[in-house]
Amino acid sequence: MMRRKIRQWRMTVWGSMGILSVIMYISIAEAQQPVDFTDYFYATVTYLTTSQELTIFHSKVKGIIRDNLEAKKFDNLTSYCLRSGRVVAGKTSGNTYSKFMDPDGDFFVTETIADGVSEATWRFIQGTGKWKGITGGGTARFIFMTRGKQQITPTTFQGHLRMTGTFELQK
Repeated sequence: MMRRKIRQWRMTVWGSMGILSVIMYISIAEAQQPVDFTDYFYATVTYLTTSQELTIFHSKVKGIIRDNLEAKKFDNLTSYCLRSGRVVAGKTSGNTYSKFMDPDGDFFVTETIADGVSEATWRFIQGTGKWKGITGGGTARFIFMTRGKQQITPTTFQGHLRMTGTFELQK
């Protein structure tokens, strides 16, 4: 009789733990939301040095965001980014810090690290207002727009950047 009660108690405990695990997994999965937006930008570039062996530059980048998802959480944001980079032996790398502001004036900041020209990793590092406590990140893919000459003036370039990943907001 006692063994049966212990066995029932164990089954109840293990069953409860299993149900709790499923509930926790669902709440975590629901908390993470997808990110998929495109930043259409215009940049001005300043070079510190340019040579065959080494080029060091920084750029100021301004853009507007189009959200590619139905929820449109990131639609119509504006962006302002500061990028520093270098080219060594033909290989580009750099860091970008971007501030994305929504129409209400709330903003979030991202950090992007690129080890190459076309792809990078990024993460949220700060948020205000509705974006306060935002976390997450993902990958970014640079697409420079042009079929002809890319630069409208010698120290500018235009293009777009598609950022995908996930985000989570504090509750």
